[in-house]
Amino acid sequence: MRIVFVLILSFITQFTGAQKLSHLDGNVTISLEDETIDATYKITHLPIDTQTLSFRLNEYIKVESISLNGDRIASSKVPQDCKDCLIYTVLVGCEIEINPQSELTIVTKGKFKKFEDLKDAKRYKGQLVYSNGVLRAGNTDKWYPEIVNKSSNVSDYMNPFIYTYSITANCDECDNIYIGKGKPQPSGSVFTNDNVAGDLVLLAGDLNYHTGKYANYINVPEKDIPQLETKFAKTRGFLEELTQTSDHNKVVYAQISSPVYGNESTYNTIINTAQNVDANKVDYAIKESDAYYYLASNFKPENQVDRMLLQSLAKYVKLRYLKKYSPNQYNSLNSYLAKNAVASTPTSGQTRLQALLITPEQFVDLESAIGEVEMSRFISNMFQNLKVGKRSLQSFTDSMNQITERTDYINQLEKTLIYQFEMRSIIPESEEVITEY
Repeated sequence: MRIVFVLILSFITQFTGAQKLSHLDGNVTISLEDETIDATYKITHLPIDTQTLSFRLNEYIKVESISLNGDRIASSKVPQDCKDCLIYTVLVGCEIEINPQSELTIVTKGKFKKFEDLKDAKRYKGQLVYSNGVLRAGNTDKWYPEIVNKSSNVSDYMNPFIYTYSITANCDECDNIYIGKGKPQPSGSVFTNDNVAGDLVLLAGDLNYHTGKYANYINVPEKDIPQLETKFAKTRGFLEELTQTSDHNKVVYAQISSPVYGNESTYNTIINTAQNVDANKVDYAIKESDAYYYLASNFKPENQVDRMLLQSLAKYVKLRYLKKYSPNQYNSLNSYLAKNAVASTPTSGQTRLQALLITPEQFVDLESAIGEVEMSRFISNMFQNLKVGKRSLQSFTDSMNQITERTDYINQLEKTLIYQFEMRSIIPESEEVITEY
């Protein structure tokens, strides 16, 4: 029997800075029997004024044609810095420039692979995977074009693609379909989201759904849910307690068993491809990117300074979590940070800004000066100020003003941090080296 899965997508992609929203219309057809995925994408309000524009796409999804304003144009493709995918660069003539008013059309035809056992898995070479009744495609699969921001020198999660979308999904033989977030829906449902950060996960086929307090679950046996809830209660509960804010978008944990390894954590979706649920595979410590997305869900960054503030907070939140649940790791990491800390007072000889808006060590110094209880109140105040619409610097200074007992050291540290805010506002694109510690 021929099984055809059709997606009609309407993406709106928001890029950084003052750039207008980019809009992507897509029509995607997937045949599970033929193991094909074909699509046509139309992108308007393109993100840059340039003669080149690059995007990533799975290497088994071939570009049939690219047109600019209805005229076919050339492109090049390279595998550089692109695992299991290719980077396509659109090339136009000197007299034509890609700009926000242009319309780019990309027509693709692709293949994915059905894998049923370990013997089949040995033939895996980076295709989208269909096994045990479920087709899965995540961020690492690059199942739709992902624009490459060549000028970006920050971590991927600091500068994520932000989509609002409306996706109508049809699949005659699928029990349920999951796209992006929320609950799996039957064929013909419309998947929408007005405000989301991160990449889209696609799951289609036999999907069973259960709700939990801290996470929701796809294809997880009921007997295994309590142990997973205990793990998620630590991370989500800690973030809620520290920030005094709640992220209403629960994590979705999907148990998609497959002979082809494909564990992935994408925004708010965790995919485990092992044969059985293993709660120990849920990361005990908050990953920096997980903390960033949680914080960003309560405060939408509008510029580079906003994003850098959230990243600095995410690093500190990770430290606080380790301090509570893994003291040995915290002490080791804190010792490393102390050795590599920047000077607390800027000097006239400094010619480059530090990589972070506020370093973890500076947050630790503030915590040491005011105490852990007052520091928790400071972090909570920061997010309450951000949630009511105050921008980064105003939220920071107002929260500092709420510290009850001030000392000369605290006053000097505040001046130093305000200086860092001001310098970032003047030179937001200075050299940055962002790494996980």
